[in-house]
Amino acid sequence: MKTQDTEGWNGTSTEATLIRDVIPKRTKLWWHYPALRTLNLLLICCIVTDITNGYDGSMLNGLQIIDSWKEFFNHPSGSILGVISNGTRFGQIGSLFVSAALIEKFGRRRPIAIGSVILLLGVILQTAAVNTTMFVLGRVLIGFGNGIQATACPILVAELAYPTQRTQITGIMNSTGSLGSLLAATITFGTAYLGSSTWSWRLPSLLQAMSSILQLALSFYVPESPRWLVHNNRRDEAWKILAKYHAEGDESSELLKFEMDEIDAAIEREKAQSLTSWMEWFRTTGNRHRFFIVLTIGFLIQWCGNALISYYLTLVLKSIGITDTRTQLTINVGININGMFFGNFFSLWIERVGRRPMLFMGLTGMFCAFLILTVVTGINQNADFHNSAASQTSLAMIFIFGAFYKMAGPVCPSYVAEVSPYDLRAKAFVINGFADAAANVFNGFANPVGLTAIGWKYYIVWCCVLLSNMVLVYFFYPETKGLSLEEVAIKFDKDQAETIQREPAEKEAIDAPLEPKQ
Repeated sequence: MKTQDTEGWNGTSTEATLIRDVIPKRTKLWWHYPALRTLNLLLICCIVTDITNGYDGSMLNGLQIIDSWKEFFNHPSGSILGVISNGTRFGQIGSLFVSAALIEKFGRRRPIAIGSVILLLGVILQTAAVNTTMFVLGRVLIGFGNGIQATACPILVAELAYPTQRTQITGIMNSTGSLGSLLAATITFGTAYLGSSTWSWRLPSLLQAMSSILQLALSFYVPESPRWLVHNNRRDEAWKILAKYHAEGDESSELLKFEMDEIDAAIEREKAQSLTSWMEWFRTTGNRHRFFIVLTIGFLIQWCGNALISYYLTLVLKSIGITDTRTQLTINVGININGMFFGNFFSLWIERVGRRPMLFMGLTGMFCAFLILTVVTGINQNADFHNSAASQTSLAMIFIFGAFYKMAGPVCPSYVAEVSPYDLRAKAFVINGFADAAANVFNGFANPVGLTAIGWKYYIVWCCVLLSNMVLVYFFYPETKGLSLEEVAIKFDKDQAETIQREPAEKEAIDAPLEPKQ
């Protein structure tokens, strides 16, 4: 078994084995391995969770273009439109008060089912709405259920996925929002031809249930998190899950032995330190650093100008002179195809390129695109929107911005899971979810007001925010590439954490058939 010199927890050089040293070399692609293929198919119940989020924003864009929706709800604008748009965000914020407790008590699997049921109730209310209040209430329930799902799913993926596929799966999970956006954009494009019928907006509302029905069905079959099982004194079950899905049934696998040893050591250490209180985030320098990352990355990925395009595309297109309804719907579809392609493409490169480079390059690209968009929109407005070249350039920048957004976005869920220790992981996603929801609530109210008040000049605000985001990533976000969840602790707790060290004499014990502890 390979060993290598690495910096120990106390800053000295030690012989330590990393997880990448014990991952077996495989000559075939993952779908040729039956257990791994089954695991990845079951993890679809987590992967599709962001479809609801993406669908929601794109559906609202589409509904604001459909005349029957505007007439039914008396042409909502200003604060009323802000309340409607933010209905799901209010629900997501509410879910944060219960998500951590549900995940810590019932595991990662059951909260997915609970969230799905609540979301489906919200879809029923939204579809059957007879007034604005009922429509908003349905959206609040959708957000509440989706908030529980969005907290549980990335944790289950991070703790259950095969080590070399963890970041790719969490990245793809994030990019499924683009699939949801594309579905909603296509559906609202089609239902717009239903004319004055309320089904032109009720049908898109009803179809928002699709992904949650799939999640609910698969949640009964996906395995539970091995780390949660070990933490709750069900080690044999955890051992069987890892043996089946990570080692293809090979009970002598070095990877299986390594993973169980790391989980045992990390959870025993955290239990000894009683890492259960919310105040634990502020007890050590390492945890304060973690808290800063978990909180700021939620704002960072939502405060970059994306909300202008995702929720208020109509206003943005009008600001660059594109007012035709059919053209706006077509562009909405194109933007979401663009996002889905680049989201999945960049997800496959996270493990190769690293987290910091993906985040920094994504933010840099977004800044450049938004800066050019700001300049050419100003030029176009001064020409009374008769400058076709400026309009075409503005539209191109919207697509380029979307591509770079999908370079940075898929990194976030896996990065939050990686920087957080086991007992703070559920709380980390609650904090991250709060930041995400708070940022979106602000966007929901501020963006339409800002665009209405100062037009294209409002884009300058987001250029400045993007610059500050780049500074945050450069100075405060460490790289976690190639490390297991337990190994990332070395980046934060050099003075406290413990490595699992193996002396050459232990090799025979490691190579011997592994039996689960009783």
